[in-house]
Amino acid sequence: MRDRRIVEQIEELRHRIHHLEREVRRLEHPHESLATQITFQENTMNPTAAGQTQVFTGTLSPAGSVLAPDAVATITSNDPAVSPTLDSTNLIVSVTYPSGWVESTSTPLAFTYATTSATTSQALLGTITPSAPASNLATSISFNQTT
Repeated sequence: MRDRRIVEQIEELRHRIHHLEREVRRLEHPHESLATQITFQENTMNPTAAGQTQVFTGTLSPAGSVLAPDAVATITSNDPAVSPTLDSTNLIVSVTYPSGWVESTSTPLAFTYATTSATTSQALLGTITPSAPASNLATSISFNQTT
């Protein structure tokens, strides 16, 4: 029990240090604007299947923008058996699918990312749909006779 409390205190200190580092960066670079949008791209290209791990990286828009120094980010899954996590930058989402897990055939898996800030109006919202096909894949084809 004591070891668990020490680990919790260390994590709390890491979280505070991370926020202080972000505040220092903001003060050093006051010209940086706050992000108005976030999009996610899968890094690992692993299947959405039991035992697999997927990693998604968030990209802030406009280019060069940042999260608010006091941004609090959350990531939730629409499937209670799947628990995605955020790293300390609040821009990398990782998920390992539990053993025996099978995606619902009626409700595609989706993760909801959200940020809030107590000191700014920044509030970002993003959705990750791990099993969705890439957006640049063709969805249909048609043929015309040429001769």
